[in-house]
Amino acid sequence: GVSARGSGRVVVADSAVTSGRASGVHISEDASATVEHCRVEANGLCGVELSGSAATLVARRNVVRGNGGEAFALPSPQCGGCVQLEGNDLG
Repeated sequence: GVSARGSGRVVVADSAVTSGRASGVHISEDASATVEHCRVEANGLCGVELSGSAATLVARRNVVRGNGGEAFALPSPQCGGCVQLEGNDLG
């Protein structure tokens, strides 16, 4: 899988993130991630997991399905403006 922590920034594009034991993409603390045109499938936990009050996520045109948990695990209550989801196929 892919993990962004601390104040890191990660861009995952045109990739397959599959068959991991944990979440496919995990963003925590003050990190940010952009995930575009990817397949995130068959991971043990969530497809894309966002934790931490300052973490940010932009996810566009991905296929996110068949993971052990939710397609997108987002903070609750959802932070204002920290998540942008566009055109994702959740199967």
